[in-house]
Amino acid sequence: MQGLSDVFTRVGRTIQARPGLTLLVALVLVGGALVGAMQIQSVTGAESFVGEDPTLDQFSESFDRGTIATLVRGDVTNPGAVRAIDRYDRRLSSVDHVERVVSPADRVREAYGYVPDSRAAIERVLDDESTAVVQVVLEPGLSQPETRPLYEKATDARDWAAFPSGVSVTVTGNAAFSAQLSELISQSTSQLLSLAVGLMVVALFFLFRGVRLRLLPIVAVFTGVVWTFGAIGFAGVPNSTLTSAVFPILIGLGIDYSVQFHERYEEELEDAPPRTALPRALSGIGPPVLVAMLAAALGFGATWLSSVGTPAFVWFAQTSIFGVVLTFLAGILVLLPLLTLYVRWKGDDDASGAGNGAEGAAAAVDDGPGGATPGPLSSPPAMGPHPAPAADASAQGPASDEVGRLGRVLGRTTRLVASRPLVVLALATLLMLGGFHVASDLGTMADTEEFFPQDLPAYVDLQQFRSATGGGASTQFDVLVSGDALRQPETLRWLARFQGIAEGRDLVSSVQSPATLVQQYNDGTIPQTTAGVERVLERVPAAQRQRVYADGYAHVVVGGERRMNNQELLDFLDTVETSLAMSQPPPRVDAELTGTAAIATPSIVQQIEGRNLTTALGIAFVFGALLLYYRRPLRAVAPLIPMVFVVGWQNLYMAALSIPISPLGAGLGAMSVGIGAEYTIIVMERYFEERERDVSRLDAMETAGARVGKAISVSGMTTVFGFSALTLSPFPVLADFGYLTVGVILLTLVAALVTLPPTLVVLGRLGDAVDRWDPSTLPLPT
Repeated sequence: MQGLSDVFTRVGRTIQARPGLTLLVALVLVGGALVGAMQIQSVTGAESFVGEDPTLDQFSESFDRGTIATLVRGDVTNPGAVRAIDRYDRRLSSVDHVERVVSPADRVREAYGYVPDSRAAIERVLDDESTAVVQVVLEPGLSQPETRPLYEKATDARDWAAFPSGVSVTVTGNAAFSAQLSELISQSTSQLLSLAVGLMVVALFFLFRGVRLRLLPIVAVFTGVVWTFGAIGFAGVPNSTLTSAVFPILIGLGIDYSVQFHERYEEELEDAPPRTALPRALSGIGPPVLVAMLAAALGFGATWLSSVGTPAFVWFAQTSIFGVVLTFLAGILVLLPLLTLYVRWKGDDDASGAGNGAEGAAAAVDDGPGGATPGPLSSPPAMGPHPAPAADASAQGPASDEVGRLGRVLGRTTRLVASRPLVVLALATLLMLGGFHVASDLGTMADTEEFFPQDLPAYVDLQQFRSATGGGASTQFDVLVSGDALRQPETLRWLARFQGIAEGRDLVSSVQSPATLVQQYNDGTIPQTTAGVERVLERVPAAQRQRVYADGYAHVVVGGERRMNNQELLDFLDTVETSLAMSQPPPRVDAELTGTAAIATPSIVQQIEGRNLTTALGIAFVFGALLLYYRRPLRAVAPLIPMVFVVGWQNLYMAALSIPISPLGAGLGAMSVGIGAEYTIIVMERYFEERERDVSRLDAMETAGARVGKAISVSGMTTVFGFSALTLSPFPVLADFGYLTVGVILLTLVAALVTLPPTLVVLGRLGDAVDRWDPSTLPLPT
C-alpha cells in the first residue's frame, strides 16, 4: 500500500512540475479518440443478442434473404396505381444487393405483357382488394450497415414512382426498422449524454458552492467520455441499445472520482504550498479512489464474464470498463493540471494557508465554519505519509461547529445503529431475505421488441404490415439441414414425417420444407428415386428452389403462432427440437434450429436467469481486490456485507415500482456491489483512522459518520443525478434501468450509513475474540 502511495506521489510531482505538458498529452489523446469514434457502428434489434454461431452464419450466407416490405393501400387496381407499382418495381430491381422484386405488377405484365388502361382487365388478374404488398428480396448474407442504405433507396423509389392520390405507400421491414432504430440510438446517446452533463452542472453548482472552479470536474469527465468513444471505436465495440446506457453512468461515476481529487487538493492547499500540496493530495486520495474504480470495473467485469456469447451484454460491460478507467485517468491528467495552472495564475498567497477557495469547499460540504473535512476517500495514516488535516478531531467525537447539522445527525445515527448491532443486522437480514423471496415473482423483459419505443414509426409501420398481411417474419423460424443426401427420397420422406409430427403440436402453425415443394410439383407425392427428385426440381422456378436448396444445404421454415410470449416461444422452440428428434433423421443428415429469432430470446432469458451467478461473480471479484489491497480478510469482507443486503433490498424496490428484470437489470447486482463498495470503503477507512487514536468503537463510528457521512451523501447524490438521465430515455429498457439504478444507489448509501457501522462493530468483536484465543489452552489429545 505504501508503494502505491509512493507511485501517486511521483505522479503528483510530475503533474505539478509539467502541467502544460500533461494537458498536451491529454489533448493528443482526445485527437486520437475522435479518430476512433468515427469508426463506431450501430447494431440494432435482436442481432445484438446473437453471438458467434457457425450454423447461423451458414444460414445467413445461404438462405437469410432480408426483405423490404412495401404496403400499398387504397385503390390498388386503379391502372395508375398499378403503373406506379410497376415503376417502383423496375427502379428497385436495378439496385445493387437487390435479388428480386415481387409485386402485383409482375402478374399483370405476365398476363398482358404490359399494364393495361382498363381496370376490368387488371381485376381479372388481381383480386379486387384495397391492399397490395411489394416484396423487395435482398441478397443473402448482408449486414445491417449494408441493408440500411437500401431502405433509403426504397423510399426514394417510392417518391419517384409518383403514386396517385388516394393511395398510401408504407415502406417497412427489417431494413427500415434497423435504419430508424440505428438513428434513434445515436440520437438517444447524444441526448442522454447532454442531459447527464446538464444534471451534473446543476449538482456541482448547488452542492459544491464556494469551491474554486467548481464545474471543472465536468471538463475532466467529458474528456474521459470522449476517450471512451475512441477506445470502443478502436476496439470494434459497436453502439447498441444497451451500450447507450453506459455514458450517463460514466458521467455519474467519473464526476465522483474527479470530485474526490478536486476536494482533497483543495484541502491540502490549506496547509501546504502548491509545490507539495498536489503530491500529498494524490498520495492520500489516489490509492482509495483507485480501489473504488477497480471495484466498479470488476463489477462490470463480472457481467462480461457471465455474458460470453451474448454480444450486447459483453459490449455494455466492455464500454463500462473502458469508461471507468478512462474517466479516472481524466481526473488525474485533466483536472489536476488545470487546477495547478489556475493556482499558479492566482499566486501562492491565494493558494496556501486558509485560502478562500478551500474555506468555500469546506462550507459547501460541511455546513460549518470550521476547517475542511477530509475527502470522502481519505485514507488512514498508515496508507500514506501525510494524514488529512482534519485528523485532529476530538477523541470523544467531532465538535458540533465543525460538522454542521447534517453531520451531527449522521454521526448520532451511526452511533445509534452501532450500539445495537444485532437488532439492526437482524432487521436488514429480514428485509434482504424478503427481497430474495419476492425475486421469483418479478416480471421479466426479454422480448427485444419491448426494448424500443412502441411509437417508433418503423415499428408502427411493421405492426400495420403484419396486421394487413396476417403475419410476418416474426412468426417464422428456420431449420438448417446439412448432409450429403439432401435430395434423396429418404431425406424428403423424413422431412414429410417431421412436418406431420410438428404440425400436430401446439403453437406450430405450418412447416415448409423441400418435401413440401417437391410434393407441390409432383401431384402430392415424393418420387422413389433421386433422379426422379432431380427431374421434379428442374420444373420448380429457380427463385423457389433457392429458398430450400442452396450451397449444399436445405432450408425448412417452421411457422409459429403470432404474438407468443417468452414462455410460449421457449415452449415452441422445444417443440421443434423434440419433433426433429422424434422424426428420426436419416444417417449423415443433421438438422439444427437457427435464425436470429430462435437464438436471441433464449440468450436473453438465460442472462436474466443467471443474474444470481453474475452477482456472485461480482462479489467474488471485488472481495479478491479488497483482500489484495488490505491483506486482512475482515477488512476485505466488511465493505461487502452491506452490498449483499442491497442485492436483496433491490428486489423489494423493483416489486414496489413494478420494474421488470431486463438484461441490464440482471447485471445490476454485480454492478451495485462494485459501485456501492466505494461508499462503504469511505466510512470504513475513516472509522479505522479514528480507532488508531485509541478511541472506543462507538466514538470512532460517530466521528466517521459525522465527518464523511455528509460527504458520501453529496457524492452519492451527484452519482444519482448522472444516472437519473436514463429515466428520460425513449427506450423502455433504459428508462426502467434508470429508475432501478437511482434506487439502488440510494440503497447503497443507506446501507453504508446504517448497516456498515454495526457490521464493523460485530467484526471488531470477532477479531478481538480471535486475538484473545490461545491454542495452548486447548486440552491435549490422550
